Amino acid sequence: MSDVSQIDGYVVKRQIFGQPGVVDGSWNTIADITDPNQMSYTDTSTIYGAAQPAARAENYRIAAYKIVSGNIQYGNMSTGVSSVLLYPVSFDACFMTNTLSWSPYNGFSPAVSSYNIYYTGGTNTPAILLATITNGDTSLVHQSVLPDTTYYYIVEAFSDTSVDTAYSNIRSISIIIPGNPQTMNADYATIDNYNEISLSFTVDENATIDRYVLLKSDSLNGVYDTLASYPAGTAQIIYTDYARTAQEQFFYKVIAINNCNVTTAESNVASNILLEAQAANDGSKTNILDWTAYAEWLGGVYTYEIFRSIDGSAYQSIAQVSANTTTYTDDITNLIMPNYGGQPSQGHFCYYILATEDTGNPYGITGASKSNISCAHQEAVVWFPNAFNPKSPKQENRTFKPVASFVSDYTLIIYDRNGSIVFESDNPLEGWDGTTGNGSLLKQGTYVYMLKYRSKNNQIVEKSGQINLVY
Repeated sequence: MSDVSQIDGYVVKRQIFGQPGVVDGSWNTIADITDPNQMSYTDTSTIYGAAQPAARAENYRIAAYKIVSGNIQYGNMSTGVSSVLLYPVSFDACFMTNTLSWSPYNGFSPAVSSYNIYYTGGTNTPAILLATITNGDTSLVHQSVLPDTTYYYIVEAFSDTSVDTAYSNIRSISIIIPGNPQTMNADYATIDNYNEISLSFTVDENATIDRYVLLKSDSLNGVYDTLASYPAGTAQIIYTDYARTAQEQFFYKVIAINNCNVTTAESNVASNILLEAQAANDGSKTNILDWTAYAEWLGGVYTYEIFRSIDGSAYQSIAQVSANTTTYTDDITNLIMPNYGGQPSQGHFCYYILATEDTGNPYGITGASKSNISCAHQEAVVWFPNAFNPKSPKQENRTFKPVASFVSDYTLIIYDRNGSIVFESDNPLEGWDGTTGNGSLLKQGTYVYMLKYRSKNNQIVEKSGQINLVY
């Protein structure tokens, strides 16, 4: 009735289900509205049980009535109006999707033309329009949902020819992937033997997954290829990769794959340290070291420690540098004339770098990584005195001994003026004392020396000259 003066009120009926003594699906009055000017109603009735819009789509009809001579006369019942029921959301762990479905809305004239679906990622975050459906469908798949996130959804029904809208109940779902690894740590990538990269990863042996997969790439953000797979229940992954450790740097990580063949977690990256050592070419007696930064401990790099070996001797620590330093200059000036185990230095210097993880690793693990060994060969240092005096009060002036460092295959021969050999030695630390070898001093005068040695580039070098023996 369009003229409210002609009526005395309305009755509101709800379709009833599951109530004793009531036929399921029957329409029963839940409210009597005695104000003919009232145009809305909120269903709080419990006459036939409370409405359950989160459990089913509730259907309503109304009828106007007029009281005539004490008798109620009802008008025709309206068409039905139903709420929108958003059904429980279904999560697919294999495809990381949420599937939504809802009951169609009935009540607009003309019929519903569209549905807007909104979601939020939390109770206090703004709603985001996920999709608008205009083809009458009452389902939707939300793609690429995130783990460890709770989603809240609501459906809005509306008609293009009306300002009226209707909202569904709110549904929430928490995306929890059971058994996801709680530990995924790249412990180290280190060089233990020539052309061998030793790898260690600590993973969660209690994770509910299908397998762990070890991956390798030649760049940090490049394409990773599979090296090996390990079954669920693995706690420690140990692997040796064979590579040209003095020429290449590689990057490794472990991923966890569930029973849907979907990657659910991955570790940090481990990489070998690539060291290059070379003798300075500017004439200074220094060796220049450059290395790649270690990537990527969860605790970061604490320090780089530099170790050096001279002519095959045991490695000794010579310096420590900070985490943001990847170069070092080793001044070996004071090593030009050393004596190592009775032998002179041949100028063969080898190095390696030891990186140590800083504190702050969330798993309490402290990693260490050793680089490849890289060697620098110093150019020979050779110079000659022009005279000596076996009877000098100074010890250093009593023998003729070339300063010859960083040489190998050394031979020194002294000749008298007749071409006879008066002294011969293959020890750079041994000098000629002016005798023939039996303790008798030779006559003062000019003698000829011939020196032969092998340089760092493996070339035989010969030098000759004169030396004056004086008293």
